[in-house]
Amino acid sequence: MLSELIDVSGWTHEQWLAASILVFIVVTVLAVLHRMVKIFQMTRKPRYKPNLRPLRRARPQQKK
Repeated sequence: MLSELIDVSGWTHEQWLAASILVFIVVTVLAVLHRMVKIFQMTRKPRYKPNLRPLRRARPQQKK
């Protein structure tokens, strides 16, 4: 029975079309899932917080 499923020599063009559409759908779903996982991983990373402290060197004070 398995050999009948694997044998594609007798497939009609409709069966080939259906198989290729199914393969396209599976590949597309896998690509979308992969991208969603990447997006969720990016959202879990801590955001970059710039260091906004004043400069270390003291600025010369202006004379009044």
